Amino acid sequence: MSLGFSRRDARFCGMGQQPGVILLVLLMFFSAIGMRLVWMQLLHGAENRVAADENRIRLMPRSPIRGRLLDRKGRVLASSKLTYTLFIEPRLVTDEQWPALRDRLAALLQLDPKGLDQARERGTGKDGYRIPLVNGLQPEQVLRFQEQNLDLPGASVDMDILRYYPHGMLASHTLGYTQPITEDEYDVLIDKGYKIRDRIGRIGVEAAYESHLRGKWGGQMLEVNANGEVQRYLGDRPSKAGKDLILTIDLDLQRAAEKALADKRGGAIVAMNPTTGAILAMASKPNFDPNFFSKLITTQQEYDALFKSPNKPLFSRAMNAYNPGSTWKVVTGMAGMESGKFPAGTKLQTMGCITYGGHCFPDHNGAGFGTIGYEDALRFSSNT
Repeated sequence: MSLGFSRRDARFCGMGQQPGVILLVLLMFFSAIGMRLVWMQLLHGAENRVAADENRIRLMPRSPIRGRLLDRKGRVLASSKLTYTLFIEPRLVTDEQWPALRDRLAALLQLDPKGLDQARERGTGKDGYRIPLVNGLQPEQVLRFQEQNLDLPGASVDMDILRYYPHGMLASHTLGYTQPITEDEYDVLIDKGYKIRDRIGRIGVEAAYESHLRGKWGGQMLEVNANGEVQRYLGDRPSKAGKDLILTIDLDLQRAAEKALADKRGGAIVAMNPTTGAILAMASKPNFDPNFFSKLITTQQEYDALFKSPNKPLFSRAMNAYNPGSTWKVVTGMAGMESGKFPAGTKLQTMGCITYGGHCFPDHNGAGFGTIGYEDALRFSSNT
């Protein structure tokens, strides 16, 4: 019995279209994959290769040598020197293992456990495979470590670069100092090539010429797996040293200025070439030793002497603002003569106090200096 339903009728009802629909879906699927491959490999191939390498290749950083600061005759005012530094590799030392390792290192090298904790905390969670804990290790400390290093997994001693000021406190405010960047600074400076253990100029020439002096990091290139474990050594990327900077400071004049202030509680001396404006010497008292900031661990006593001293040794009395005081009397005297109101021969009666706006402005001797003119007013430094 026939239902009157032919093959031709089936095609019109859609029953014969299934193979064509499947082919169309497959064509669209593979076209999408092809377009994605074109986008990834041709349009963004270089970018994706860089991203893949960054996930696969790690750089064990090596700090650059910072440029030297030289006086006008080429004598060294600030340089860098090699030092022994104690490191730990956080991927090999868990939080649970750290206290035991810390105590062993502190006992072996005669270090402060709290200082080690602080140094580790500063470096934890940031880039790099090693965290510097203590720099400036003495040779006997290095020997003790080498004797026990097999029993100190995750710790190592290696050569590092330390900023060094051979003349100590000399011209400290002018030269400035370097200090490790903070976490907030790291988040901003990472795009400029800074590392978490990088040092940056804080004040003085070190800060003003930071980009000129700092150099570029290098290090060992290591291939790692998905767990961050080192698979093989890929090569070495040399660091690029910073550029030297020749200052107008004259070391001999600077020493003379510092000597003149040696027995003073405070003060400043600036020697300038009046023709060129070049600063030949700039001294401020009290001063500080910028080598203090090159140390990773400092004692509380050292810290308090610098940051909590009422004499404020970090304050530059040569470069920061002060009230002009009696030096302004020359300006007011010249203004009086130029205006014609108080000619050069004018004499005025001085007194113990002048009241203005409800405030008493006293003369420094409490009584005044009688009737005097410009010359005596400047000689006595009269306020009234």
